[in-house]
Amino acid sequence: MRGNSSFQTKAAGWILGGFGLVAVIVITAITSSPSHALGAGLLFAGLLAGGFLAVLVHELGHALGAWLVGWRVWIISVTGIVVRLGHAPRFSTKYTRDVGGYVLGSPPDAAHDNRWRSIVFSAGGPLASLLTGPLFIYWLTTLPRDSWETPIGAGALGAVLAFGIASSSSALLTLWPMRGRGGRPNDMGMILDTLFSRPPAAESQGHAWAWALFGHGVEPSAWPRWMHESIARAASNPWGSPSGPFLAFVIALDRGDEAAARAASTLNAHDLGKLMRAFVAAYFDRDPQAAAQQISGLLIDPNDDALTLLHSFIAARIAALNGDRDSAAHAYAAIADDLRIDAPKPFWEKLLARYGA
Repeated sequence: MRGNSSFQTKAAGWILGGFGLVAVIVITAITSSPSHALGAGLLFAGLLAGGFLAVLVHELGHALGAWLVGWRVWIISVTGIVVRLGHAPRFSTKYTRDVGGYVLGSPPDAAHDNRWRSIVFSAGGPLASLLTGPLFIYWLTTLPRDSWETPIGAGALGAVLAFGIASSSSALLTLWPMRGRGGRPNDMGMILDTLFSRPPAAESQGHAWAWALFGHGVEPSAWPRWMHESIARAASNPWGSPSGPFLAFVIALDRGDEAAARAASTLNAHDLGKLMRAFVAAYFDRDPQAAAQQISGLLIDPNDDALTLLHSFIAARIAALNGDRDSAAHAYAAIADDLRIDAPKPFWEKLLARYGA
C-alpha cells in the first residue's frame, strides 16, 4: 500500500521536552526571585509553543504540496489535534498514527495519481522544516544577548529557539530514510519508494488509495468515483488483491446493501474473506457458531484500525447472540469510546448506530 501520511519521529518530541525541562530546572536553580521564576515559566511555555509550531509548519508543508499538485487534503493532524474539513476538530489519543502529526491526501482522479505528484506531496513537509528551522536559528544569533533577560523576552525567544531546533531536527529526521511503526516509511522513505518501486497496475491504483482512506476513517460514500470503479474491477478479478472484495464489502455495508455485502464476502478466501463471512454470519444470518468459526485463529494487526474495529463488531454480536448481553454492551461501549478518541469515522459511527443496540 502506498504511503499517505507524513512521519514525525517520537525522538524529536522527547528531545524538545527534555530541552525545555532542563532549561526550567537550570534557570529556577540560579535564582528564586519572582521575576526570574516568571521568566522560567514563560521560557518553558515558549519551548512548548515552538515545538507545536514546528510540527504544524511541517504538516502544512505537506498540505501545501498536496494543493500544488491538485490533490485533496482530507485530514491534518498535529500533536494529536485532528482536523478534517466538515467535522469538528478532535483530540486523538490513538498511537497507531504518527505521533507528531500527519496529513492524509489523495488524488481526485487517476490522471493526478503519478510519481512526481507523490514526490511533491512527500517532500512538502521536510522542505518547509528545512527552510524555516535554520533560518530562525540564524536570526536568533543576530540578536543582542540582553534580549533574553526579560521574562517576556525569554518566553518569546524560547519559542523561536524551540521552533528552530524542532524544525531543523524534523527536517534531518524526515530526510534520512527510515521506517517507523509497522514498517511505515518516513518522508524520504516514501520518496525513495515512489522512485524505485514498481508502480501499481492501472486497475489497482484506485482501490489502493481507497484502502488508505478507509484505514484513516474516511467513509466509502466520500471516495471519488474513480476509486469505486477501480474497486469494482478489483473485486471481480479472481487473481486481484484481496483488498478489492473487502472494499466492495464495506461499500455495500455503507449503503445498507445486504445482498451486495453477501456477494462480496464470497469473493475472498483469505483472512479478509473470513472477517467478511463472520460479519455476514453474525449480523445477517444470526449464527454465532458460524461467525466464531470464521474468526477462530485469526491474527489481527492491532495497528490496523479498520480490521480491529470490524473484528470488535463481530465479537460483540457473537456475545449478544449467545445471550451475554453485558459483554455485548461493554464491547459496543468500547467501540464507541474508541471512535471518540480518533479522527472522525462516519462509516463506523453509522454501523454502530445501525447494529450496536
